[in-house]
Amino acid sequence: MHCDDIMSSETMLYIPEYDAYGNLCTRVIERDNEYISKLAPTKLMDYNLRYFGSSLRGAFDGSKMILGKLNKNPIVVHERSNIVWFPSKSYLRPECTWFAVHHIEDYQAVDNKCTKVIFMNGYEFNVDLSVRAFESRIQRAFLLKYKLEKRMKHLLVQYDQGRVFQRIANNVIFDDEAEKD
Repeated sequence: MHCDDIMSSETMLYIPEYDAYGNLCTRVIERDNEYISKLAPTKLMDYNLRYFGSSLRGAFDGSKMILGKLNKNPIVVHERSNIVWFPSKSYLRPECTWFAVHHIEDYQAVDNKCTKVIFMNGYEFNVDLSVRAFESRIQRAFLLKYKLEKRMKHLLVQYDQGRVFQRIANNVIFDDEAEKD
């Protein structure tokens, strides 16, 4: 593996591309850079998920738990940064392109089966998907982000309430001990 294969918050897109020997590789598009990884897009995604402590299977299982069983579910790549990606097609298909939802600024129909995706930095990419299908994938990605944020806030509220309760309990014990003296 090459250190460039580790994605960052600047990574926008994984595009499948074949090299001169017919090997499936990935054109990695970042905000200010692009390069070719020797890994296929889905293998590169799995590698990154494993690097951050998960796996592609685990990410899909988590997404399925939150959104229900859907085809082409978005996945959480980095939970703390709330980075969500989604596939253009089944991740098992070699022509699957991966999109980082937080980099997408707009999209528009090119024709009935093709959508132009415009990224925040002005980069444009045409994907073989109808605009409705692309929009559906974006909506699910934002729904996953929203539901995950909601769960995290609920967890933090419970944690804060637990700390407050502990402080109160500790003060009561302290006050009781003070009365004995």
